[in-house]
Amino acid sequence: MTITDEIRKTVTTATYAAAGTADLAAEKLRELRSHAPELREQAQSTFRVYAAKAKETYDELSERGKGAVETWRAERAAREAEEAREREASTPEVIVERAEPENGRLAKGESTEDRGEDASPRV
Repeated sequence: MTITDEIRKTVTTATYAAAGTADLAAEKLRELRSHAPELREQAQSTFRVYAAKAKETYDELSERGKGAVETWRAERAAREAEEAREREASTPEVIVERAEPENGRLAKGESTEDRGEDASPRV
């Protein structure tokens, strides 16, 4: 067999393989087209199932989140109340007394009401 015959045989075999591939692809497409309505219905059914599961999961997570937020708020309020009680308990009581001036005279801006005295003139 000559080189030309070998090349011709190789090219012919490759061409037939390409033609066979195209024929197989066309056959599979025809089969797929004949099953399209049932595949479409199956896809829609599957979508409805997963959509329902997604909504159910979403609702469950929403309820869980609501409960978690309520718990966190209650814990925070309790913690803040405890901190306020601790601050109040640790704050010493301070009593401030007002000293009377030695000379008995009112300081600038002070009134007799500030001293608890009667402001009416004496006769």
